[in-house]
Amino acid sequence: MKKIIFTLGMALLAVSSLQAATSQSDIAAMIKQKLAHLIPGQEPDSIAPSPVDGLYQVVYGAQVFYMSKDGKYLIQGDILDLDKRKSITQDAARAGRKKLLAAVDDKDAIIFAPKGKTKHTITVFTDIDCPYCTKLHREREALNKAGVAIRYLFFPRAGLGSPSFRKAVSVWCAKDRKKALTEAKLERKVEPKTCDNPVKEQMQLGEEVGVSGTPAIVLEDGSMIPGYRPAADLIKVVEAHSQQ
Repeated sequence: MKKIIFTLGMALLAVSSLQAATSQSDIAAMIKQKLAHLIPGQEPDSIAPSPVDGLYQVVYGAQVFYMSKDGKYLIQGDILDLDKRKSITQDAARAGRKKLLAAVDDKDAIIFAPKGKTKHTITVFTDIDCPYCTKLHREREALNKAGVAIRYLFFPRAGLGSPSFRKAVSVWCAKDRKKALTEAKLERKVEPKTCDNPVKEQMQLGEEVGVSGTPAIVLEDGSMIPGYRPAADLIKVVEAHSQQ
């Protein structure tokens, strides 16, 4: 599934109003019917009443938006619970992100694991040509020493067929992927290779979970941390989220 949020607004103008519904199940069915016209071939993961009367929360993976119960209006943005001081929208996005990443088999990632017990695992969307990705990669030993495993997925920001994309493919196709990834990040020559690889699918997954830059660090609870963090700070964040 590709990003769909920014295409919905214009598409709404082309869809006729549907018959008014009353029960929650009828309203959800009506919204689903309207979305089938807007986003053909893709079904939402959930449609449910939001905490705001008259608004229904629609979730596609980690993408969350709201529709009025008559199906006429679509709203993008966060709903904030001021009493609990949290974002209802971001809670739903985290849950969706967690579910999407849980579906990624470890064999489809490059993992730097601790020698001892793994206490936590972070998933990092990385670009070989991103200097801050390299800076984070230099922290891998400190992270591993603290019991944090790093699970790398590729997100070449320059796009399909770019030099960064081809480097990612070459790393994936190398005999020793971990060594090749480290060599590539240090701007050392990696033998060009091609093979069946998950790089394109990982880029699409990155879009689904909301990656807009690299490195993008996703924690076990689905929270996403954009950009580089020193190992000492990142370890504190990881441990704090594991206790929530």
